[in-house]
Amino acid sequence: MPEVGEVAHAVAQLRRNTLNHKIVSLGLQEDSLLFPFLKDPENTEKILDLHDKLLNTTILSVGRHGKYFWIRLSSSDGSPETSVLVMHFGMTGWIKLNNIPSSMVFMEGGGDKLVLEQIKKEEDKIKYEAKFEKEGLFGDKEPEEVWPPKFSKLIMKLQNESTGHTIDLSFVDPRRLGRIRHLTGPKVQSNKSLVCECSPLKELGPDYLKSSYFDSSPPFVSGDPDPNNHGKPRLSLPDFQALVLSKKKPIKSLLLEQTIFSGVGNWMADEICFQARIHPNEILTSVISSDGTIHPLIEKLYETVIFVCETAVKYEAEVLQFPKDWLMPYRWGKRRKNVKVKTSDGYDVDFITIGGRTSCFVPEVQKTFKSMDMAQKRKVKEEAVLEVLEITVAGFKVEEVTLKRSKRKKN
Repeated sequence: MPEVGEVAHAVAQLRRNTLNHKIVSLGLQEDSLLFPFLKDPENTEKILDLHDKLLNTTILSVGRHGKYFWIRLSSSDGSPETSVLVMHFGMTGWIKLNNIPSSMVFMEGGGDKLVLEQIKKEEDKIKYEAKFEKEGLFGDKEPEEVWPPKFSKLIMKLQNESTGHTIDLSFVDPRRLGRIRHLTGPKVQSNKSLVCECSPLKELGPDYLKSSYFDSSPPFVSGDPDPNNHGKPRLSLPDFQALVLSKKKPIKSLLLEQTIFSGVGNWMADEICFQARIHPNEILTSVISSDGTIHPLIEKLYETVIFVCETAVKYEAEVLQFPKDWLMPYRWGKRRKNVKVKTSDGYDVDFITIGGRTSCFVPEVQKTFKSMDMAQKRKVKEEAVLEVLEITVAGFKVEEVTLKRSKRKKN
């Protein structure tokens, strides 16, 4: 599923290429899963109504919060009121722009093997130009692909009225789990009220990429196309600790709650746990007491959430640009038989199911507090026993003391 980094890349593509373009033609597939309003049996004409409302509108701006994003449109009749198309990719949705390449890789579809191959080539310092032939691995496979692409649900032809430049846009979704909503009315006239007062955005928690401070002066080139928090900045560290310690559930499950960590999905949650060196099944409130001071582990987790979100968006989810010590490229091979995956640092990768979701972790560095505590107790007990043995058998030969020592260690 596209997460905050991938969504930021899609919105960045829209911001770089479609602003001030008018919708001069469009096609809508009558899909009640993708367009929820079509589920109403009494509104058989709604798809035509939506077509008429979108045609001849102009894209004024784009925005995002978590995994949701939107396109703000002018009215088609010249009135000052705007409307928004709010979209969610679901598992396999994506925005394609014809003849505009994308760095998006669908890792679940085999893209991870190609990424790992390229990483290996780079490590061996061999010049390598990837030829991705499999349909659907990248957002735009090559400039000359057939248009419209397979699984298109919404198709637009956009035209810049000043330059005459045209561009083709398609929302594709093979598994039909994405969502597109057209929102109108007073509450959608500002992004803040859209995010804070309109469903489904109002149900979302903070986007941890977005702080309470927003600087609108730098011109956009790449990275986050919409850094404004729209009234939902990330929590402060004290509030973050209070929230985390109020939830009695595994940290991996907590990170996936969109009402708390908007935009964090399965691979990002695994990356956060790995970078923070926390076992994904750890329940932090069971091992950390709240005494009013900031616990170092909570502070580490807080900083890691921000770091992973910022890095994913900074590089617009281009996997080959991620830090070399990240888990992300190595976490996709669970279903492959007889394949033992290791990270770039040589750690074995393992998998566990938490809350019904597959979690990837590195057992060597992500240990539960219980296992670490037991190991520490065994070590202390062993050292104490050895000291007693050495005193007790002081008259014995050194070899016998060594023998007893090794047996004790084996036990």
